Amino acid sequence: MSGEISELDLMREQQDKQIANDPNALYADSIRENKTINILQQINPDNLLADIEHRIRGEKKDYTGEWIAISSTVPPISEELIATFISFLGAILNQNTSMSNFSKEEINNLMEVIINWVKNDLVVNAERYGIEGQYTEYDRIGHIICATCFAVFKRAMNGQESRRIFGILKYIETNSPNKKGVMENFKFW
Repeated sequence: MSGEISELDLMREQQDKQIANDPNALYADSIRENKTINILQQINPDNLLADIEHRIRGEKKDYTGEWIAISSTVPPISEELIATFISFLGAILNQNTSMSNFSKEEINNLMEVIINWVKNDLVVNAERYGIEGQYTEYDRIGHIICATCFAVFKRAMNGQESRRIFGILKYIETNSPNKKGVMENFKFW
């Protein structure tokens, strides 16, 4: 029996060949891969930090995806402020955070730390940053940072994000005819 293929193995092999040659199956695999890549690009920590940096600068994406200034009359934000906040956020918005398993209490504690740090830094360094007395600017920057951090923490609550990502990776690994090309898209993890 060592050289013989069982009937079940033969059926599986025939199904695999049929699926591999089915253009609809290939298209479905391609769509799944593209969706996965899109999700991973959205949660990529580098993309989050770049997005925050542009939003702190007072920029938005236009219809082509390019960042443009929201207003030409508002003075530019201090580069020192941007560098300080991106440095701070780089320690928080990373793969470890996204793939963590936070409880509600841990998220609340982390958000409290972030809120206090943002508030203190803006108040203490307002003159250096050129935003002294611009309380709406303090709020705008604080909301950008807190909303983004909270969204990352919320996705990581109870390990949801890591289970979702690893589930997708496992599915693609077992069902994709082009396994090597798929895994190349997950380099940042």
